[in-house]
Amino acid sequence: MPVRRTGDWAKAKATLGNSLGPRLAAALQAATVKNALILVREIQRGIKRQAPGGVPFAKLAESTIDRKGSSKALIDTGFLVNAITQKIMADKAFVGLLRGTVNPQGEDVVNIGAIMEYGATIQHPNGATIIIPARPFLHTVMEQYRKEILENYQKTLKVVLGEPRS
Repeated sequence: MPVRRTGDWAKAKATLGNSLGPRLAAALQAATVKNALILVREIQRGIKRQAPGGVPFAKLAESTIDRKGSSKALIDTGFLVNAITQKIMADKAFVGLLRGTVNPQGEDVVNIGAIMEYGATIQHPNGATIIIPARPFLHTVMEQYRKEILENYQKTLKVVLGEPRS
């Protein structure tokens, strides 16, 4: 999900100049870490509760429930849930599944996550068509917490600029 900045950034840059630079950078990085950790926690909670971002997962097919012995989507070994992470890059963060992370079977977790997030239609070698419905677990949480994340950044900026908090 791309970062969307609003407001007059040119004016903000001119107002701040270089005097607040290091303090502002440190404050924004702290807010970014806080927001990334909130998202990781809530994505993991959402999967465990089977309704990330308050949106219930599509029910599993009876054949899938029989095979795995559970009606919980995205939870077999717990590897996918535990692979959700964050990576901080100054005032930006990546939250999700990192490329190169593989499960114990050697499968790339990013590929599994993409299938779960967006769904897939798979042609099985025996000729059967398998339809996996989308079970979004990243975007729904990010959308649910968008306002809180924005507020965290706004509070951080107010503190650094010395403005009274509302």
